Amino acid sequence: MPLLRGAEKVKPDMKYAILGAGAMGSIIGAVLAKGGQEVVLVDPYKEHLEKVARDGLQVKWSDRTEVVYPATCVNPAEAGPVDVVVLLVKGFHSAAAVQGAPGLFSEHTYICSLQNGLGNDEILAGLFPPDRILQGVLRMTGSLTGPGQVLANTLGGIAIYIGSLARQGAADEAARTIVAHLNAGGVPAEFSAHVAEHIWAKAVSNACVNGTCGIVRLRVGEFFNHPTGFQTVQDITREVVTVAAAKGVKLDYEALIADMIASVQRGGGHYPSMAQDMRAHRQTEIDSLNGAIARYGRELGIPTPANDYIARFVKIIEDHYEEQF
Repeated sequence: MPLLRGAEKVKPDMKYAILGAGAMGSIIGAVLAKGGQEVVLVDPYKEHLEKVARDGLQVKWSDRTEVVYPATCVNPAEAGPVDVVVLLVKGFHSAAAVQGAPGLFSEHTYICSLQNGLGNDEILAGLFPPDRILQGVLRMTGSLTGPGQVLANTLGGIAIYIGSLARQGAADEAARTIVAHLNAGGVPAEFSAHVAEHIWAKAVSNACVNGTCGIVRLRVGEFFNHPTGFQTVQDITREVVTVAAAKGVKLDYEALIADMIASVQRGGGHYPSMAQDMRAHRQTEIDSLNGAIARYGRELGIPTPANDYIARFVKIIEDHYEEQF
């Protein structure tokens, strides 16, 4: 089991704070630390952070297990200003998390959202200048198996795309630097001048199976391979492609459907994250998936009945967890 203390291998170029050190936040922090950067994990989960501080963060990949040693803190003020804050809290916690951590930011700090869903850039645009906002998408999976331990898996090809909201100048260079650090940590990452296309493409697959599987209480493959389930996937995808085009984001309907079919064939025997949240009676991110698509549709005058009803049904379930049979 390799024991990796990143800062001992390479002189750090940047100091990163991972705001939201759950499964994916811990994995990204581990990759950056392995790549030689100074990293602090910031999260209210004390047991997890205490374990990391004491014994290191154990990351189990499909072909290896690594232990890295990022710094940790529950109180963001203890971390001090950093060069980059990587935001990986649930979308509905974004504003509160950022506003509750003023000590992490200086006028030179970049905020980089790697969160799921749509609209995260809009939240950040209300809090930061556009030239300090970076955004990206993760094509990888992870789970927190216990304090100080995570499972991680990439899906083949590029695992992380990052770009800037401003799409120019220093912000683009900052995004390129983060990409270089992630690659140095062993995870394939790529700069994209059109990162919104990658974010929307991932949102399509999440919108197709997250809320739907939660409503029908089925695994991804069981829902997707049912004729009515697949028809629903097609309806949702068509609506997203139309809305995205109206917002200046070009998506390929046929390619999206083909990618989802291939993904389900590789492995559809799991409950998606939102279905797991619903089963555990937790708040979901429906507002940043089907709910966001329906909202954009209303703003643009584009009908989105499939997404609208999925969002409505999930909201009803959320509001009546205790009354369900």
